[in-house]
Amino acid sequence: MEQQTLNVEARSGLGKSVTRKLRAAGKLPGVLYGMGNNRPVTVEPKLIYTVLLSKEGRNQVLNLKGGGVDGKHALIKDYQIDPVTRKLLHVDLLEIDINKKIQVTVKLNFTGKAVGAAEGGVLNIVEREIEVSCFPNRIPGHIDVDVSALTIGDSIHLDQLALPEGVEATSNTNPTLCALVPPTKEEEAAPSLTPAAEPEVITAKAPAEGEAAAAGGDKEEKKEKK
Repeated sequence: MEQQTLNVEARSGLGKSVTRKLRAAGKLPGVLYGMGNNRPVTVEPKLIYTVLLSKEGRNQVLNLKGGGVDGKHALIKDYQIDPVTRKLLHVDLLEIDINKKIQVTVKLNFTGKAVGAAEGGVLNIVEREIEVSCFPNRIPGHIDVDVSALTIGDSIHLDQLALPEGVEATSNTNPTLCALVPPTKEEEAAPSLTPAAEPEVITAKAPAEGEAAAAGGDKEEKKEKK
């Protein structure tokens, strides 16, 4: 894996006011730890951005230069970003020995199209990264997972991965990485227990017997007057 050279400066001042001044001057506060005492440092924010956005990301080995740490190597272990401006606020560097194996997290890259997809199978990705152990110069950018042979009901587990030479999985279990599951059936609408409302029928109201008799009497009175 390609390595980047990171210029480092030692810093003695601590506290929020000091770190604010450093950021205003275009420097990124950080700390180097892992093999000995913690060292407060400042580094180049532009290079940290470049590394984080690369395909290797935090797995890219950094060659340290200056600040009393010439010739040492480190990985970006953690970082802080301002939630509003999205600018880097702080970076944690983990010093490593390039002659010893380390544990890192590597992304999985799912490739191919499952044969069961033709029958409606849906690829369900369970794990998108795994932890591995290897020498720093053997850290893979990603690990491919070929799903082409999957039929509905099939799955791929950790022990089925073809890991690069010198790379070992560290998990004590054998987790499922992905599975091809049956298509989801749409639930049929449950029958309603309430009967459908019948259309309203408007009918003329039949007069009551008394009303009919009164109406007839009124007509006879009108005839007599005539």
